[in-house]
Amino acid sequence: MQRPHITGEIGVVLLLVFLYDRIRQTAATRSDQAIENGHRLLSVESWLHIDVERAVNIALSRHDMVELLSSWYYQLMHLSATLIVLLWIYWRRPLAYRAARNALVGINTVALAVFWVLPVAPPRLIPGAGFVDSAVVTRVAEKATTVSPDLYAAMPSLHVAWAAWVALQVLLVTRHRWGRGLAVAHALITSFIVISTANHYVLDIAAGAALAGVVVLWARRLVTRDVGCDHAAPPRDGRRPADRDLAEARIAPQRAYRESGPDRCDSSGAPGRDDLRAGAARSRAAGRRRDARLSGDPASATGLGAGDADGAA
Repeated sequence: MQRPHITGEIGVVLLLVFLYDRIRQTAATRSDQAIENGHRLLSVESWLHIDVERAVNIALSRHDMVELLSSWYYQLMHLSATLIVLLWIYWRRPLAYRAARNALVGINTVALAVFWVLPVAPPRLIPGAGFVDSAVVTRVAEKATTVSPDLYAAMPSLHVAWAAWVALQVLLVTRHRWGRGLAVAHALITSFIVISTANHYVLDIAAGAALAGVVVLWARRLVTRDVGCDHAAPPRDGRRPADRDLAEARIAPQRAYRESGPDRCDSSGAPGRDDLRAGAARSRAAGRRRDARLSGDPASATGLGAGDADGAA
């Protein structure tokens, strides 16, 4: 499967950036609604007894170096880790790239729609809620941010959704132990940091992780159906499409191998030489047994000594 042309991929990214920018420009008109929705989230979490954001945020603010590192991680690793994994899949795992790209686009599309319909202010922007804005205290926000983010896009957490996407993609496309460990660690660290820096709620994390899981599963199933070529219409001359023949040609040896097992066929799907010799030996033994039964004396058969019949079997 060939890689998609890079210009088309860049066009998709630019389109998403354009949509995000349009939503960001409406932030001033949505501030009251976003703050009200933030209060509602805190109330729901209090009712569920999962409102740990304030305690974790205050604990982080007491450790200046950890707060500084956490703020930089929040600013830099969100985009960096995602792009590194996406480019690595594009270059090293081209068969898995389309599903990975579609999942990332789907995550952002759904999130942008939610941001538009349901703006939610992060905990650090809730007046009187008692949160410390770590990015402002450490002055990381003014040093790292070149484009003003959407202030009221807390639900779902795109930081967590992208980090979950990174973890899922690495787990799906490689068995490298260190790579898998780093990807999972990135998702867990991101989840902790977005809470401790007062940028997201616990429910934001749950929503972001759930969004990533559902969309990644959908994207992989979509690509699987596409490889099956069910969509391909037969050509006018009645022959099967070339892409369907190619797909079945690739799948047929795998099916033969699964049905026969590794000891029954070689890499080409044909019987091995040892299998042919064993089959010929069994055929000769069966013929000798038949001749022996006809003569009434197993030992009288030509070329068959005592115990040879059992040995041949």
